[in-house]
Parts: sequence; structure tokens; C-alpha cells
Amino acid sequence: MQTASSEKKLVRGAKKFRFTSPLLDVALPEGVSIRNEPIPFRYKIKSYVDHIEHANGITRVSVYFRDLNDGPWFGINAEREFDGASLLKVPVMIAWLKRAEKHPEILKRVYIYDGKYDLTSLQGIKPNRTLSSGVGYKVEDLLHYMLSHSDNNATKILYDNLSSDEISEVLENMDVTNNPSDNSNLISLIGYSGFFRILYNASFLNREMSEKALEFLAIEDFPQGIAAGVPKGVPIAAKFGEFVHGNNGADKELHEFGIVYHPGGPYILGIMTEGDNFERQGEVIRVISAMVYSEVSTSITKNSR
Repeated sequence: MQTASSEKKLVRGAKKFRFTSPLLDVALPEGVSIRNEPIPFRYKIKSYVDHIEHANGITRVSVYFRDLNDGPWFGINAEREFDGASLLKVPVMIAWLKRAEKHPEILKRVYIYDGKYDLTSLQGIKPNRTLSSGVGYKVEDLLHYMLSHSDNNATKILYDNLSSDEISEVLENMDVTNNPSDNSNLISLIGYSGFFRILYNASFLNREMSEKALEFLAIEDFPQGIAAGVPKGVPIAAKFGEFVHGNNGADKELHEFGIVYHPGGPYILGIMTEGDNFERQGEVIRVISAMVYSEVSTSITKNSR
């Protein structure tokens, strides 16, 4: 039996823990910081969203922002529900890493992709690397393919070898009732934000496994989205998802959610879009990402004076 070796491209820094910070998660009212000051750039983002919606084939846009240093956040249409699509690969990963906390050897277990199905054929944005038929893959490799390449075949193998209780435990801890095996997993940015918050704070998985999860997510699988809106070299741990409604493919959803490790302090950014063109929707994600990064940089400069 042939076994695929792990790609050794995970982002690692000089310190053991680069992507996590198990601090107290402060719950603040929307739109204000711990100093009870408003988030000044919320209205600039909202103005852009209001302008772009119903223009150039864009029908819906939602945005979620959260400063991970002191907890200020805001949402723009953030309670709207979209199909979670590949964003729901994240809870599948979390469930496997939770199992690995007690049984770390499970990450070395091998499963064979037999090639009887090819779910990547249904993806509008194709993975840049996919599983090969007849090859055995370690669980750690499958997680890499699922997250770093958004390979749906790897997702099916991993999901099929989890128990429903393991998935339910993850979703219940996030206060989410979605089932990743369902074809209509509606979720909002507000609902989804918990996955990345618990990874950053290491509040569900232990620190080692939370770090591993964010390392997987730090390998770009959608460089034309959030990553394109920040300077090169700024680490990002993110996941994108895409979904096409109907047989004619005219109604498309494209989303991305992640943590941007701004040198002045990390923040969460989530953007969900609906329209008729993935390229234009990707441009919306890039523009919002660039606007947020610039505004965060400006706020940090002002506060340091």
C-alpha cells in the first residue's frame, strides 16, 4: 500500500506557540472597546457594503470584525444566514484534534482513498492539490488536504470516520446546531465566529492542538481573498467556502473567515457574500480586508501617540 507523506509547509515561528493566546474572552457590547470607545471604522465598512450590495451582481454581503486584544467587535448584516459550505470543515478538524488529545497516535492512522467518488468535481473553485486514487493517507495528511487545499474527498473520509457524538460535542460547545453532513448548513457570521475564538483562546482544544489547528489554517487556500488585502508576510489563519445554488450556477456564495495576525494585535475578520460571479465576490472580500487592515493600522498609530 502506498502512503502519502506529509507536506512540511506548516507555518512555524521561533516560539512553540505562535497562533494561540489563552486569555480571558471578554464579552463586550457590539461596537465598543474595553475603554468604552466606539470602533471608528465600522461606518466606513458599512458604507462600502451598502454601496456594493445590489451592484455588479452582488446581492448580499455580511461582515464580522473582532479585536482579539480587548474584545471590541461589530457586525454588518452579521446575523444573516448563508450556506456554510467548506467553512464547516473547521468543526470536522476540531473533532479529530479533540480525539487526538487523548489518543495522539490517531493522527497516524491511515485511510485509503479508493477513488469511487470525486467530490472535488462539484467545487467551483478547484483545489490546487487533491487526493490520488488508491493511495493511503494518514489522518494528519487528510486534515492538511481538507484545510490547506479544501479537498472535499479528504473531508468525506474524515467526516465518515467520526461519530455523531464527536461532531455534536463540537457544535454544542459553539452553541451551533448545524450538521456538516447536511447539504444546507445555514449559518451566520455571528454563529460561526465561536470556532475561531475557541481556537485562538485554546478554550476547547488544549493549547497544543489549538496551535496545530491554526497552523493548518495558516497555509493559504484562497490567496485572492483576505490574504490579498494585507501586506505580504502578515500571518493569516483562515478558511474559505463556496456554494452554488441550483443547476444553472447563477446564484453563488463565497465566504472567508479567519484571524489576521496584525503586528499591532490580531483580529478576527469574517466576510460572507452572495452574487453571480466568484471573481467579483472575491474582490469584495479583498477590498474589505484591505480596508480593515488599513483602519486597524491607523487606530494603532493614533492610540500609540
